[in-house]
Amino acid sequence: MLTSLAVAVLVLLALQVVLVALVSAIRPRANIYATIVLVSVLTAPVALLYGTHHLGQRLGPDGRLYFVLIHLALGGFLFHFMTLPDRSVTLRILVEVLLAPGHALSTRELGTRYGVKTMITSRLEQLSAARFIEISGDRRIALTGKGRAFGRFVTAGRKLFGIASAN
Repeated sequence: MLTSLAVAVLVLLALQVVLVALVSAIRPRANIYATIVLVSVLTAPVALLYGTHHLGQRLGPDGRLYFVLIHLALGGFLFHFMTLPDRSVTLRILVEVLLAPGHALSTRELGTRYGVKTMITSRLEQLSAARFIEISGDRRIALTGKGRAFGRFVTAGRKLFGIASAN
């Protein structure tokens, strides 16, 4: 039974990966993070059907809920996996060095490929594309309603878990 569940998890993850790759190929300018979330949510019913088919037995409400939650958790894993190289400075450095000729860079070369300005610009563009912020012509940044709501949610979570600023 455990092997069957492991295979089911791998199949569900592979399904999401393939669909995200296809959607990204068809819509290359679409936000990858929104694509991952949409694929995960829209394919959740497939997890219901697949779980019953894969195990060869009718699933009760708990079994169906289990497969849907596993499927959504796998989407969360994929989301996190995709954001790590962009969000984590350490992983981004590893990626930049890997992509460099001879897999080596000087500190100066790394700085031209990935610096604080690049990091901030990238994140601002992503926040703007996702409509969390608006950037005016004079480069002034303002939260949208969506940005304020999400900011309150994140701030409440940080307070709840006692997370102080990383700086």
